[in-house]
Amino acid sequence: MRFDGQVAIITGAATGLGRAYAIALAQRGAHVALIDSGYSQEQDIKTGRTELESTIDAVSKIGAEASAFAIDVCDEVAIADMVNKVIKRWGRVDVLIHNASIHQPCAFERLTKAQWQRQLDVDVNACFNLTKLIWPIMKQQSYGRIIVSSAASGLYGNIYETCFSTSKMALVGFVNSLSMEGVDYNICVNAIIPHALTKMNENHLAPEVKALFSMSSVKAVMLFLSSKLAPTGQHLLVGAGSVSRGGFTEFVHVSIEEEDCKPEKVHDRWHEIMHAAPCCQHASAEAQVTAWARRRAQSRGIDIE
Repeated sequence: MRFDGQVAIITGAATGLGRAYAIALAQRGAHVALIDSGYSQEQDIKTGRTELESTIDAVSKIGAEASAFAIDVCDEVAIADMVNKVIKRWGRVDVLIHNASIHQPCAFERLTKAQWQRQLDVDVNACFNLTKLIWPIMKQQSYGRIIVSSAASGLYGNIYETCFSTSKMALVGFVNSLSMEGVDYNICVNAIIPHALTKMNENHLAPEVKALFSMSSVKAVMLFLSSKLAPTGQHLLVGAGSVSRGGFTEFVHVSIEEEDCKPEKVHDRWHEIMHAAPCCQHASAEAQVTAWARRRAQSRGIDIE
């Protein structure tokens, strides 16, 4: 898969997966615009270069065109100026990767409103604001690939990660709905749920498993979702060489007549509800509502389309 002449914007691009994404796309011919706040950047003792500058150096050595923007993804004015500069230089945006995030585990009773808001601002609001700027560009060119970075904590939860998992799950809903709007314009919107060894999680992995979580499989999935062959509306979990498709699955329903449905009845049937087998995934909220209606109508002998 090649990206010759295509333009990719990557947030959180100075280190970790963002840096790996930038280099991987550049190696395959893409022009890359790298965004990073610089809050956690350290200077290389030998070169005196920041991490973002180091990533630009690595991309330039490949022979790819690149621009770096040391800005906060939450700074709407700076982000708008960045988009204008990218369009002025290259005239288009083909790939947008929302990789920037923060991770500050905290017991719920110690979680402050400021921490909560900052997490949502970086993960969700910044994603919304930047996508709003890029969306009309992609619609006009009838092509675009948008990838948001969710997390296993968002899908399943994790202790002391209430704000992190909340924001990451919000991005799943973002993908579910926006992907539908992009179909007619050849804009594919997907989520990647990656796990690889980075500075963010290096202290949370046991030494014996760290070697299992290289970036190879994560980069491969990112490149696939960035390509012309990408699907849309998908949530791909990837780590340690494993790739799977995730989604919300409804389990086989327990039928209770509407007139008899009391809380006591739900309690009485709870064992059945909890141990039901997976049933299906619905394409949309409308599909779920339709499924409910059809089940009840069928039980009453009513034929609905």
